[in-house]
Amino acid sequence: MKPCRHLDFSQATYGEAADLVEIKGFSCPVFHWKRKVERLPYEGAPVNVQFCGAGRGRINGIFQCYNEGEMSCYEPAEKDAQ
Repeated sequence: MKPCRHLDFSQATYGEAADLVEIKGFSCPVFHWKRKVERLPYEGAPVNVQFCGAGRGRINGIFQCYNEGEMSCYEPAEKDAQ
């Protein structure tokens, strides 16, 4: 399990609308955004998401960008990168 190099964890971009959450207990830390309920664009919108810096936008899940083969655009990050 490795994060995709395109994951976007920019506090400047998403910090007002979401909190960055770290999940421990996997072979690497897993980070995702938990969007603030009052900032959701519509009722029932996904809360736990990823953001892609390669142009895919919001990914409606947490792990797709950590597992090879789940997203066609997946490119593993460098060994020591987040």
